[in-house]
Amino acid sequence: MNVLTDIQDSYVHTDTTTIDLTQKGVNFRKETLLQDLTLLPSGLGTLTKQTILGLQTFFKDQTSHQPSQAMWDALTDLAGTLERMADGECPPLYHLSSLDPGVGKTRTIIHFVQALMSSPDHDTVGVLLCVSRLDEIRKLTDEMGLSDDDFAVFTADENLNRLGSGRPHSARVLFTTQQMVERRCEGKLFKDADVFHFQGRSRRVRLWDEAILPGQTLTLNRDDIGHLFAPLRGTHPKLAETIETLFVDLKGVKDGGTMFIPDLEKNHKVSLNDVIRLLSNVERSHQNAAMSLWMLSGKDVTVRKDYHKGNTVLDYKETLPDDFAPVVILDASGRVRTTYRHWEDRRGTLVSLRKADKRYDNLIVHVWNKGGGKTAFRREGEKLINAIASTINSKPDEEWLVIHHKSEAGFDVVSGVTDLLHMNKDNVHFLHWGNHHGTNDYAHVTNVILAGTLFYRPSYYESMGRLGSGFTASDRLTKADYNEVTIGEHRHLVLQALCRGAVRQCIGDVCAPCNAYIIASVNSGIGETLPHIFPGCKVRRWKPLGTALKGKMKHAASVIKGRLKVNPKCLVRFKDIMASIGMTDTSNFRRSIRNHPDFMDVMAEEGIIEWGHGKRVTGFANACHAYGF
Repeated sequence: MNVLTDIQDSYVHTDTTTIDLTQKGVNFRKETLLQDLTLLPSGLGTLTKQTILGLQTFFKDQTSHQPSQAMWDALTDLAGTLERMADGECPPLYHLSSLDPGVGKTRTIIHFVQALMSSPDHDTVGVLLCVSRLDEIRKLTDEMGLSDDDFAVFTADENLNRLGSGRPHSARVLFTTQQMVERRCEGKLFKDADVFHFQGRSRRVRLWDEAILPGQTLTLNRDDIGHLFAPLRGTHPKLAETIETLFVDLKGVKDGGTMFIPDLEKNHKVSLNDVIRLLSNVERSHQNAAMSLWMLSGKDVTVRKDYHKGNTVLDYKETLPDDFAPVVILDASGRVRTTYRHWEDRRGTLVSLRKADKRYDNLIVHVWNKGGGKTAFRREGEKLINAIASTINSKPDEEWLVIHHKSEAGFDVVSGVTDLLHMNKDNVHFLHWGNHHGTNDYAHVTNVILAGTLFYRPSYYESMGRLGSGFTASDRLTKADYNEVTIGEHRHLVLQALCRGAVRQCIGDVCAPCNAYIIASVNSGIGETLPHIFPGCKVRRWKPLGTALKGKMKHAASVIKGRLKVNPKCLVRFKDIMASIGMTDTSNFRRSIRNHPDFMDVMAEEGIIEWGHGKRVTGFANACHAYGF
């Protein structure tokens, strides 16, 4: 059964003038700013009209933004959905607005709230605005022009909660965090979480700013499980024995297989609260492992091999209350993240609002085909940092934003790069991954470097794929699904990171000029997917250090590149390369050619990888053909 179709069929015919904006169409006559009410399409509600006219005035008087017709259509669809929520006529679905940064999603919300607050017909309608970053609350209350009596804040930060009226139940607009909604609604319906009520009932207008998932991924590897033996053995020896057996059995499960986790609480009469009390003096990560294990217990789960971490059990936990929808989601990553598409197509409880293409013709992306994960920085941190600094020094009079991995033993990107700069160091800004979204402080910066990107373990991508699709362990997540989820997460991270810079701005329907520099290996697929993330962008090769091969390495590289130029789809076998360069010792070829750092760099920069048609690699191939890009 398609839940989306059934729900839509029951709603779209109830009020064709207010609800069915998609079928009536929002057809503006010109791709210019609105001039007066005569250009508004018929059938729009009062709040939608006021919102769009407010946007018109703001864009015309205070910015240079001139949305295209498609953008106006999408913004009107967003405002119309909010009005249907305020009127209690919106289908109970998650409504995703995936407009790119700079188009006007947040500004539409601001003007809609202003229109709602001034409407006497809606004075009993409350707004719940869930944000991902606490510092957004002050900014939004100021821009909405809210008085202290109009809003309240409910977060884990007591100082922030003092903003506004301090009375959540009587404030028209309530700001909270996504985590607070999930925590306060755990095990109950949203209508029963009275902390989010306005005048004794659920707030009709619900907004979720930035990314949302229908649940929480759960992963637990053998090392995580092993840390639980000692703390539990003294008081619960039978429980510890069961967990130890689980630890042993997990090692023998094949990658992609399933196994059953015993119901620990039922079998041993030990609750999660009991376990957390016993673990109160151990590391937080061990407490989290216990929580994940108890959430997974009593279920069939999937097993994936996480590289050197070994086998990992995985599943997910639903965290959103069943009656939380309708909700409007504002997330630019909705356009590129596979989990949203799976949620819409397979769960059937999410629907995409109108889209509008933003062009990235003014974006030039320079790609260094080199590993940029944490492992690469641990191994070659000095080389990578030198390359970043030399690139920044090439434009000493311009501002830069560097998004990097958090510092740890072996490398510190911030201090390493800063020490090598020959310019005003105040012109170089740094954000670490994990803090790379939600801020507009660097929207004027025209040079952005992604000093590597985040990569997760296979269990994470598998769990994300199952979460988005609503799959249990008995459902098959295909290899194609897994690959799509993986590249979708890469796209999500790259889009959010680069859009901290000038590329987030709009000039009509085109981004502002920006130069981006990305360190990403060929294997990641990031280089190939850039035109999908940023339609119209120009992709260039970035060679910050350059590599000059000599002798047999130079000869081998020439053979490989020459044959792939003649036949881009061929596999250049190791034995053929050895014969061409006069080498007979396979071990020596592997050590002095294949595994030499300089040779590996050149292959990566050329988009060439080691490949084979069976389980073993037997030669070199173009990555784009090997991976089917």
